[in-house]
Amino acid sequence: RFRRGGVMRIEVEYVRGEGEAFAPTSAPGELALDGEQASLGTEARVEGRASRSGEEVRVRGKIEAGVQVACDRCLAPVNVPLEVEFQTAYIPREKAAAAEENVELHADDLVLDAFEGDAIDLDELVREQILLALPTRHLCREDCKGLCPDCGADLNAGHCGCEQTETDPRWAALADWKNKGRES
Repeated sequence: RFRRGGVMRIEVEYVRGEGEAFAPTSAPGELALDGEQASLGTEARVEGRASRSGEEVRVRGKIEAGVQVACDRCLAPVNVPLEVEFQTAYIPREKAAAAEENVELHADDLVLDAFEGDAIDLDELVREQILLALPTRHLCREDCKGLCPDCGADLNAGHCGCEQTETDPRWAALADWKNKGRES
């Protein structure tokens, strides 16, 4: 009911009233986080429940995963453990298209998503929730020194030998002012 052809999906026809529990997993490589400079480092475990009221399907649950990203300063791999709770409501794409013609939107309309055909793509939901939960700053450690701007060496491994005499252009005016003071 929940995995077809390597894709996690909820078959809407099986969801009745109070709900259907689900607990699929995705191994690294099964769920792509392409284009986001991130990948699954550990298995993504999803636990939740899908319930149905008329054509609306509500999906709520929790995702536990380890995501591997690159350090923002030195590009070393960083493992980020995530635990994300989610709650989303879905309606059929046809009904969503008809609602878009309605000029006035209500607050409830903004929390609805649409599904195509007879199933809800859980892979897309999991991908979206993981990417939204990732911190905006990824550091291998707080005191990461980054890469040398001249030779690209990892400064965490030691000094690279490049001369660091170049002044940051944002401070150039202050350096000029300081040097003029010495000339007087």
